[in-house]
Amino acid sequence: MKSKTVVFVAGLFSVLFVLSGLTGAQEQKAQLYSVEVMAVKPAMAAKFEAAVKKEIELGYPMPFMTYSTDDLFYYFLVPIESYAGIDSMYKAENEWAAKIGQEYQALMKSVAGTIDYYQSGVVRFLPELSYAPKKPRLKPEEGNFISWGFAYVEFGKEKEFADIAKKFVEESKSKDTSMGWNMFVVESGAEMPLYFWAESGKSAADYWAESDKVMKKMGEAKYAELWNAFLATLRRFETKTGRPRPDLSLMPKK
Repeated sequence: MKSKTVVFVAGLFSVLFVLSGLTGAQEQKAQLYSVEVMAVKPAMAAKFEAAVKKEIELGYPMPFMTYSTDDLFYYFLVPIESYAGIDSMYKAENEWAAKIGQEYQALMKSVAGTIDYYQSGVVRFLPELSYAPKKPRLKPEEGNFISWGFAYVEFGKEKEFADIAKKFVEESKSKDTSMGWNMFVVESGAEMPLYFWAESGKSAADYWAESDKVMKKMGEAKYAELWNAFLATLRRFETKTGRPRPDLSLMPKK
């Protein structure tokens, strides 16, 4: 049920923090991640989640981190070293399925009919377009609310988009604003060019209250100037909100 890509366990502990915008972004490398997105039917969400938990119970062979959005999309994420490892994931998953035999068939039957569709792809973390405050506002475990922004960039305007994103980083650094974010580019599996970023809060109320403080500290006129220039590079812009799902994740044993 997960993306068929080699997992590098040492990097997985950072996945939650990277996606939710909580780590020192400038200290991170341009890490690749394999992502599988499943659009779950609302009436089937409980059944789908039960199947994921059963998959973990049956000893799925690779660690993964899960996120869900309020509109019932589930994101399964693993760090990868390169595209070269995809076949190794297939091999590990096939060996696991053969080992558990009938239990695997029952698992697949239990999840049948719970999703509308799924997409697999690869994204790359972009530390140069990400921002981490000098003193993080939240502890890693406090980021229970996540806001994602999806920027579908006009073809040919990728450099212009990146330049404006860097200006946001520079302004945030100069004003020492409190809310960090992490930026990614989608390299396969979706309409492209596509970039997205993630920011966190303790709750939705906490997130929006802090966002308002950031805008005022940066200066509302300056923020509007940058934001309008940013939007001018896009053909479409979408947002999603959700949360990390440690209950549906398989972390490596320490």
